[in-house]
Amino acid sequence: MNRLTLKLIVCALALTLFVGAAAAQDSTPEAETAALSAAPAMSLPPAVSLSGLSPVYQLVNRCSAAALTIQLSYFDWEGNYTTAINGLNPNEADVAVRLDEMVTFVNQFGFEAVERFGGTVDILKALVAGGFPVLIENSYYEGPGGYDAWLGHNRVVMGYDDAQGVLLTYDSLLGNGPDNTGRPIPYAEMDERWRPFNRDYLVVYRPEQAEQVRQILGEDWDVETNHRRALGLSQAELDTDLEDGFTWFNIGSSMLALGDAPTAALAFDRAFEIGLPWRMLWYQYGPLEAYLQMGRFEDVITRAQSVITNTGGVEESYYYMGLAHEAIGDLQRAIRYMEIAVYGNRYYTPAATELARMQAAAASTS
Repeated sequence: MNRLTLKLIVCALALTLFVGAAAAQDSTPEAETAALSAAPAMSLPPAVSLSGLSPVYQLVNRCSAAALTIQLSYFDWEGNYTTAINGLNPNEADVAVRLDEMVTFVNQFGFEAVERFGGTVDILKALVAGGFPVLIENSYYEGPGGYDAWLGHNRVVMGYDDAQGVLLTYDSLLGNGPDNTGRPIPYAEMDERWRPFNRDYLVVYRPEQAEQVRQILGEDWDVETNHRRALGLSQAELDTDLEDGFTWFNIGSSMLALGDAPTAALAFDRAFEIGLPWRMLWYQYGPLEAYLQMGRFEDVITRAQSVITNTGGVEESYYYMGLAHEAIGDLQRAIRYMEIAVYGNRYYTPAATELARMQAAAASTS
């Protein structure tokens, strides 16, 4: 399938998804505009800086636990960095933690959290102005000795200043600005660093604050609507100079979340064709899921093996290797891969569930 055909499919599907949802809610032009609005409709102060966050400087492969510890410290969490490490990625080789894993973790301590996509600078500002520091995944390339190539990294946005055009961040690698008042990152630079992760973000709050968060997020509170709007942001890039592998990868991620694995797989194909950082699948696994759903098991194996060859610390790769090998009839190898996934992260519930199922299937045939 050529690029133009794929582009037309994506545009048509995005329009269909949007129009269908708008019609179900309200068929007015005003409602259609609101559904794709990139910013909450509220008046914000020109500058905000949240105080009360505790700095954390990370260990190797532990930026996720560090960022979440920083975020939770704002809410006077009684745990610490060690608590977060032990609950998120106790295996030092584990190079990444998904945001949904963080949601599960914070729920254990009486907090609530939401993971959303298609974020904007305005949404970050609105959340911060409402008293909620925001954890985001974004690009990092400031390190020495090979770490100046593209990597994923987590930062906490805890302020902004419109006069300077910057977001203020706590960063477990690069610091927290003068006197811990926030390390500034220009709005445009932050968006560009954020875009490879479909502009995802994590909001933590106390249960009694749920309605306040819902009001700030507006229609993005609804998960499906949020995925549609994230898709709209990526689709808008197709006719600009921003179109690249990240654009198509994000389209694939949004399409997959909306239940369209065939189009997602095609979008991921296009992303790989254009080119992506070699570490991309360390952090995001949509292509493996889409290819699995489409019965493209050899593609799952090839992509997952490329990750495993470079690092053994991505348990999701072993998980998908296990599922793909089971699908092609190699149950014993599938079990071995799933065992590695569980060993890599004992909190990886899907892998543990699949392993138990596979072991039962093997036992029943022996």
